[in-house]
Amino acid sequence: MSEVRAVQKTEMPEINAQAAIVVTQHEGRILLEKNARMKLSPAFLIKIMASIIALEKCNPNDTVTVSDSVIKQISNWKGSASINLEAGEKISVLDLIYSMMLVSANDSLFALAEFICGSLDKFAAMMQEKAKSIGAADTTVTTADGRFTAEQYSNAYDLAIICRYCMTNRMFRTIAATDKYTIPATNKNGSRDLQNTNLLINSGNRRYRYETAIGIKSGYTARSKSCLACSALPPANKFGEEVLAIILGAENTKQMKYVFYDAITLLDFTFNNYEALSGKKPEQQNSEAEKSITTVGKLCEILNAELRNAADVPITSFAFGKQKIKPGCAYFAADKETAVTAFEKGAAVIITTQPIEKIPNIVVANLDTALSRTAVFIKSALGMWTVAVMDSPEKINPLSMIEQMLSSKMETVHSISVTNNYNSMLHAMFASTPKTETAVINVSCVNGGNVERVSQTANFDVAILTSTVVSKNPRELTKPELIEEKLKVCGGMNESGAVIINIDDKNLAGIFTIPQDIITIGVDNRMADYFADNIELSHNKISFDIIHGADNYHIELYSDDKHSVYQALATFALGEIMGIPPKQIIPAIEKYRPSTGLTTVRNERGIYVISDFENEAVESVGAALKELCTMQLPPDSRRIAVLSEVGDGDEHELEIYRKVGNIVNKASVNITVCYGETAAELMKTADLKSKFVIKLNTRQALTEFLKLNLRDNDAVLFKGSTVTELDEIMTDVT
Repeated sequence: MSEVRAVQKTEMPEINAQAAIVVTQHEGRILLEKNARMKLSPAFLIKIMASIIALEKCNPNDTVTVSDSVIKQISNWKGSASINLEAGEKISVLDLIYSMMLVSANDSLFALAEFICGSLDKFAAMMQEKAKSIGAADTTVTTADGRFTAEQYSNAYDLAIICRYCMTNRMFRTIAATDKYTIPATNKNGSRDLQNTNLLINSGNRRYRYETAIGIKSGYTARSKSCLACSALPPANKFGEEVLAIILGAENTKQMKYVFYDAITLLDFTFNNYEALSGKKPEQQNSEAEKSITTVGKLCEILNAELRNAADVPITSFAFGKQKIKPGCAYFAADKETAVTAFEKGAAVIITTQPIEKIPNIVVANLDTALSRTAVFIKSALGMWTVAVMDSPEKINPLSMIEQMLSSKMETVHSISVTNNYNSMLHAMFASTPKTETAVINVSCVNGGNVERVSQTANFDVAILTSTVVSKNPRELTKPELIEEKLKVCGGMNESGAVIINIDDKNLAGIFTIPQDIITIGVDNRMADYFADNIELSHNKISFDIIHGADNYHIELYSDDKHSVYQALATFALGEIMGIPPKQIIPAIEKYRPSTGLTTVRNERGIYVISDFENEAVESVGAALKELCTMQLPPDSRRIAVLSEVGDGDEHELEIYRKVGNIVNKASVNITVCYGETAAELMKTADLKSKFVIKLNTRQALTEFLKLNLRDNDAVLFKGSTVTELDEIMTDVT
């Protein structure tokens, strides 16, 4: 985002302005330019810079109390744009930003400058530093009051860099695109109605309105003349993408506001000639709409809910709880604080049970119901396969083999949590994108498994119901109760779906009453749809044939456990149901290796890495530490454990981490890093005098710490859930 780049030289259409540039928002490609590097005084620079700094430094709901000094400053500006703030008035940061962006209110600028850093001079220095940090090398800010000085200048090229950066901020985009805004009544003033002075998006001005404009800001001073930063999407039936135009030094007469006329001229010319200007063809375009799963408006209809403050923009992803928030995301928030935070991080719309002012949100009656409805919609919208694999305390559990087979065929999301697996399933389905073709869910009978809710929400296409053994089931379910659990899974499936069962399991007789197709597997049992024959056992290897009708497929499986044959049979049957050719299924099965759930690799820097992000059983933290401490390493190696939450941070998980503190005391771990509050619970029991234990709360801090401390031959364990970003941090540092 630190530069704009030329594509090709193209003759500009004739415009009145002294300088101008048109660039693509996403890539920063220069499409058109006129005197783009000419030093000029830009009339809107200060308000745009002040707005983005305020959005990044403050909470939009923070309250600013207007001081006497602010009123004194604005009183020296006769005729200056303002919203008539009064001393002692209490007003939100967000309202001040809206007034700066829509009507260039200087009293709001002064109030924000004082609130953020105490004075205009300090605020000017902050803006100067910000401009340089984002690549605007030829921009100088010497005053924060907007007055021209000989030392304050910029150019169209730099302003394109600055505005591109600002438009990556979701809230800035919302404000910049606002036609009308009402500041609520304060303790000193009644409500104030604002109308945007950018006539491209001003609904009251038909002459200059541009229907696809989405911002940004106009400005005028006697010295700089009329200036405009504008952003627009391609009009209907026009090829193109979002572009940004900067126009500086245009005339302003009674007959013509040339800056807006120039903007329309440049935008029309750009979109009429986009293929020639950009070097792209229509089929190469990769717009947000193409990446979207739905839109805000459609999601509102799905949830049968009230839409507030939200534009009908594309939704590209979903999240709730601690899931990563991506731009264009629809986020389900349990409270106001979480909602505000999610919106600040780029969520396009927030789903809540209470209306929240000034934030795009969909108000629902019940958040759990909304989550379930959305999960079903995601599956339908993406045409996604959902596969249920019922866990087993026994050795017949084909989950990992299935995941390996599917990884070579399609984009897959999966949940393997054996506790609280309803939330885990939702996390998996909400992580789906238009590229995702299948979701694999581990449906658990253990405590917290909640089979019924999982089944009702996921609407499974295929279920693999393995031989859960009563004596080892944590809930001590009887045989009839186990059958009932499996029937619940079937009850939540498509009637046109398929259920894969073990024909050798005598406890499954009652399941043949279900409407779904029954696919049976077995060993040496020719009554099964898929059965294994000619089994030969050797050291760490099993060879056998899979017989299906008249077809015979030879498999060589690297395992010393005959139960792996059942895994292979279930995996093979699933693959054929999903239309994967046997020539793709068999290599995936043969590559499978039994695993503890930990993946150990050695990267190019000579650092041993153990990653464990999928096993969300909190007891697995101790097992991961054991794996780290039992590795065979060179004599000078150190063992480093990076631990984060694996569950929901409930009391059970906190107690586990307190036990982990005792493990650390006895283990040969050189450095233990606690990432977040949950993992830091181990510090209550760890011997901090003799053990190096550190707590870090941010991704940046953890990344910097590891980059500084990791060295050749170290072994480092990354243990956490899929929502902690540890996998991304691991990639960054290794």
